[in-house]
Amino acid sequence: MMISILITLTGFACMLVFYQAYALHFARRKSMAQEETEQELKHRIHSLEQELGALCSASMGAGEHVVKLEQQVQRITERQDQLELRTTGERPYDQASQLINKGADIEDLMDSCGLTRGEAELLVMMQRGAA
Repeated sequence: MMISILITLTGFACMLVFYQAYALHFARRKSMAQEETEQELKHRIHSLEQELGALCSASMGAGEHVVKLEQQVQRITERQDQLELRTTGERPYDQASQLINKGADIEDLMDSCGLTRGEAELLVMMQRGAA
C-alpha cells in the first residue's frame, strides 16, 4: 500500500513538473513575443520621431515661404493701387476725348466725365484744334 501511495505521489510529482515545465515554456514564449513587439514598437517610435522632425522642418520652410508670398502680394497690391490711382486720374480725359470725337459739347463733357467747365473747354479746343 505504501508503494502504491509512493507511485501515486511520484505520478503527481511528475505531472506537476511537466505542468511547470510547460508553464515555463509558455511564459518564455510569451516573454519573447512581448520583447519582439517591444522592439518593433521602439523601431516604429523612432521612425515616427524622424518623420515628425522632417515634417516640422518642412512646415517651417513652408511658413517662411508663405510669409514671403504674403509680402509679395502686399507689394503687388500696393503697386496695383498706385497704378489705379494714376490711371483713374486719366480716365475722364480719355473718355472726354472719345466723346468730343463723337460730337459731344462742353455740357455733355461736364455731365458725363465730371469735368469742370474750364477743363471741358480746354479739351474741346485742343481736340478740335488738332483736327
